[in-house]
Amino acid sequence: RPRTLAATALTDDGRPDALDDPSDELRVLAALRSPLFACGDDDLFRWRHEHGGRFDHTSPPPADVPADNVVARGLAYLRQMHEVRHWMSPSALADRVVRDRRVLELGHAEGRPRDLWRRVRFVVDQARAWTDATNGSLRQYLAWVEQQTAEGSRVAEAVLPETDDDAVRIMTVHAAKGLEFPITIVAGLSTRPQRRSAPAEVAWPPEAPAIIRVGNKVRSAAFEAWMPIDEQMSHDERIRLLYVACTRARDHLVVSLHRATRATAPEGAARLTSAELLADALGSVLDRLPDAPPAPELEVAEESVGGPTPRSSAADAAGPEPLPPFDEWRRRRDEAVAASARPRTLAATALTDDGRPDALDDPGLHKRPRDLDLPPWQKGRYGTAIGRAVHGVLQTIDLATGAGAAEAVAAQAAAEGVSGHEAAIRRLVDAALRSPSVVAAASRPHWREVYVGVPMDGSRTLEGYVDLLYRHDGGLVVVDYKTGPADTAVDLDPLVERYRMQGASYALAVADATGEPVLDMVFAFLTPEGPVERALPDLAGSVAEARRLATTGDPRLAMA
Repeated sequence: RPRTLAATALTDDGRPDALDDPSDELRVLAALRSPLFACGDDDLFRWRHEHGGRFDHTSPPPADVPADNVVARGLAYLRQMHEVRHWMSPSALADRVVRDRRVLELGHAEGRPRDLWRRVRFVVDQARAWTDATNGSLRQYLAWVEQQTAEGSRVAEAVLPETDDDAVRIMTVHAAKGLEFPITIVAGLSTRPQRRSAPAEVAWPPEAPAIIRVGNKVRSAAFEAWMPIDEQMSHDERIRLLYVACTRARDHLVVSLHRATRATAPEGAARLTSAELLADALGSVLDRLPDAPPAPELEVAEESVGGPTPRSSAADAAGPEPLPPFDEWRRRRDEAVAASARPRTLAATALTDDGRPDALDDPGLHKRPRDLDLPPWQKGRYGTAIGRAVHGVLQTIDLATGAGAAEAVAAQAAAEGVSGHEAAIRRLVDAALRSPSVVAAASRPHWREVYVGVPMDGSRTLEGYVDLLYRHDGGLVVVDYKTGPADTAVDLDPLVERYRMQGASYALAVADATGEPVLDMVFAFLTPEGPVERALPDLAGSVAEARRLATTGDPRLAMA
């Protein structure tokens, strides 16, 4: 029985056609035979020949079939999912199938359940990303999946393993893009590049008519001139892939530069193997690289009857150092555990009023750096959907004139899924454009949605995104937008205190990163009635407190 179907939502090739198209009895049959329904061939044979049943989950089951028949129960579930497919997104449907059919639990039936879990997450995450990007139907999702599984398409299934799983990952260079490993071994460098031409080729050079080649006898006059350009492009792509492969290592890179001796030198670098390319690029450095770990040093003792007797050095003869006392070992261990528990990266929003990360359930504090693979309008911004839309608009429009605001508001409302709230977003944007800090920034050098990250104590980095940064006389001013208050009558003192360490950490990071003084840190509270600005009180004292919290070993920051 094919186990791989457990990770791919009901079918033999990873597409939920069994749910969408009940007339395709072959796919329904394949789904029933998968571990999700565990129907054996004997069960399916009796269903068809003894009971006269069909593999169509929209047809009623035969009258003589018991209620607990495994095939009948499987078809009933498929019929249930078929009925709700129009009311659920493809990602929600895939997630429900995973939970209902206990797909993750099925992983324990295999030797390495984590491999199955990883692939299940990949399928569900891909469906969720597709749904977020298109909001399409199940039929459209199936068409997209069919394109991804077509011959010649490339899908980098670079899903990270479980963090506690000591495993060797074997993957292509394409799949390794964006990943890093402590030890990376690059293999296959001795393969000679070969250009396998198709029986027929068609190319469209820039600003030129199409050129063709059919076999070795029929070809356009310009085809011979175009071939070296194509070969050079293929060679450049191979160089880029080799660079990606060799930069995946964090600590150790192992490459094999074994290469056969050629009778004649190849014509051009495009004919060299990857090993030859690396060897030529290393030049004289290659002679200084070790071929293997150094062997232990040996000393030669006095001559004996059988000749000189090798003897280990004095350090080896002394043996290993004695174990420290248990209390000393426990102290060292506690220090190592405490050091490893400290976060290497500390978000600026983690330094809240009581020193705990995001201690208050406040969207205004949810502005940690986001996944770099997200579209530009989402990077660095959390908070509510309305707040994200306002930030996105202010990130792109002209701050002096507001030009492009209408188009940007419509686009951001659609992107954040809050269509129909364009008027509310526009009022908050207009309030920001009237705020004194934004007006001042519009007439001076300014930067928006600025990522800033600075090392604090050698073992961690303080980082964050600054909404608006502009240069004033003698220094810089940091501005942070807040869209929380309902109107201008709200008492802002508690809010300023709540965001105090967040603003101070921005000022600290900007000053350390640029080497310029930060003159002020301003919170621009945007309300439907207009803007209200509040400067961070005692900026110097707040920055000093933020620095102390960022560099302290306080375990409360371990969650940052």
